[in-house]
Amino acid sequence: MKPWGVLIVGLILGLAAGLLYTWVISPPEYYDTYPPLLDKPYRTDWIEMTVLAYGAEGNWSRTQLRLQGLSEAEIRPIAAAALDQAVAAGRPLVILQRMAKLAAFYGIDTPAVHIYTGADSTVPTPAPTPTAQTIPPTSAPTPTAIPPTNTPFPAPTLTVATPISPALSEFHIVSQTLTCTTTPHIAVSLVLSHTITVRRREEVEWLPLPGREVWLLWEDGADRAVTGFNPEMGPGYADFTVAPGQVYKLYIDVPRGAPLSTIQVEPCTAEEGEGWISRLLVFLTQED
Repeated sequence: MKPWGVLIVGLILGLAAGLLYTWVISPPEYYDTYPPLLDKPYRTDWIEMTVLAYGAEGNWSRTQLRLQGLSEAEIRPIAAAALDQAVAAGRPLVILQRMAKLAAFYGIDTPAVHIYTGADSTVPTPAPTPTAQTIPPTSAPTPTAIPPTNTPFPAPTLTVATPISPALSEFHIVSQTLTCTTTPHIAVSLVLSHTITVRRREEVEWLPLPGREVWLLWEDGADRAVTGFNPEMGPGYADFTVAPGQVYKLYIDVPRGAPLSTIQVEPCTAEEGEGWISRLLVFLTQED
């Protein structure tokens, strides 16, 4: 064999031996790698775990260090999905607020972000001093007639002093306001019947209840809201955008057992105009 032929055969054998050693006998092992260098499935897991860790810890500088080098376009859908899953799983409110804050930082604009960033302001501002309003008890609820034109929900007129957290009895509906709207909504206002003594006379106050979970369940899904994230409508207010023709079951605090109300979204009558029936339900509970 000619010298150049021997050289070529030697090069081929050397290359084959090197590949065999590198790929089979002693493949490289990676450790302490940089997150952007991970394969896509592992990057997805890393981002999701980082979002969950921030929800549990609240350590912003550590979170930014963990996400350093990863593109915002890759972070956004994973963080949004992690927040939605946490809401569906019923994670504690403080965890949802932190996860929503992280999502908002990366430009995510979803209903969950709007709901849970409202109570997690970076710079707190003093709340105005509310005044208590005394409302006499009524003998029976009186539903409000449906107006003939599209009008927004009337804001609850109850204003209260500092919210209290007593042992409560079960909620029951005391009034229902029906409205013909283009996009149907189901809204609730939770109030507490609180008895006070004024000049040796007992009087009843209705106090709104912020921070309470309200659930809507339907055939193939569920949604949750927390009262108090829409301050202009009242501290005990929460609402949902719902689908026309769907049937919903409404729960407060825990979505188990018999619902407090079963609601079907129905179209407005011809006299009321085009649109769908929206509802504002006021639920009352009393101190045990």
